[in-house]
This record gives sequence, C-alpha cells and structure tokens, in this order.
Amino acid sequence: MNLVTLEIPDQLMSQLQQQKDSVQTVLLKALEEYLAKQQSNITKTQTWELCGSLEIPLPESQFINNQSSELSTNYAEHIDEILY
Repeated sequence: MNLVTLEIPDQLMSQLQQQKDSVQTVLLKALEEYLAKQQSNITKTQTWELCGSLEIPLPESQFINNQSSELSTNYAEHIDEILY
C-alpha cells in the first residue's frame, strides 16, 4: 500500500469525521468509484462516434460487400494491396 498526504479543508474534514466509516475507508471508496467510471469504453470515444459518421461517396466496386443489406466497404483489409 502507498502512503498519500492529502490536504482536506476543515469543513469537509468535520463532515468526514461525523461518518461511521474512517476517512481512509471513505476516500478509498471514492477513488474506487471514480476509477470504475473512468474505465475506457471504446464506444464512448470521439473516434468511435466519428467512424460512424463518415461515408465513402464513390466506393470502388471491388471493395463493396454485397452480402449485407447495407453498403459497406473494408479498405483496411486490402491496405497492403493498395500500399505495395
């Protein structure tokens, strides 16, 4: 375990001391909740949102997937062919 020095305003400290749990327990719970909320979720990123908003206006026919009902392309799978 690591030791952390933290300055807590007097008003908050008096409220913390009135709780049934120790200050350490309260702070650890708060940190755990904060970290749980901050875990990365790829579907919540700006990149994910941007990917869904882009469209290729004139896709090359060799890259069109006709198996699905939606028009989709997958240039990434053919990047080596394009680059080399």
